[in-house]
Amino acid sequence: MSGNVQPIHKVADILSRRGQTIYGRVKIVELCSKAGVSLMDDFAAELGEVDSERSLLDFVTSYAKLNPAAKLTVLTLSRLHSVSIPKELLDKRTIFADILDSLSEFTQDLTERLRG
Repeated sequence: MSGNVQPIHKVADILSRRGQTIYGRVKIVELCSKAGVSLMDDFAAELGEVDSERSLLDFVTSYAKLNPAAKLTVLTLSRLHSVSIPKELLDKRTIFADILDSLSEFTQDLTERLRG
């Protein structure tokens, strides 16, 4: 992966590294597997195996669907690196619905913890 300089490769690489720290290696390997990318293996990159832009975009899109914070990260990195992302991620109604769902889950969890 280190030899690739295309913007989508940079974004996917950042997300895979960040994601391992936040969501765990297993979750990111699962996303990579579903998208058909080999971001986790430096060995694959050494062998000359290159991930397609389509599969990398699938990985980035799947990452964005993890939660609102992941979506915000994808939107920010995509803008910084001039990567076009699917319009479904840019739909404001979806963004606000995700935030409200997360807020609902948070307040529900907080209420349960306070009740003991």
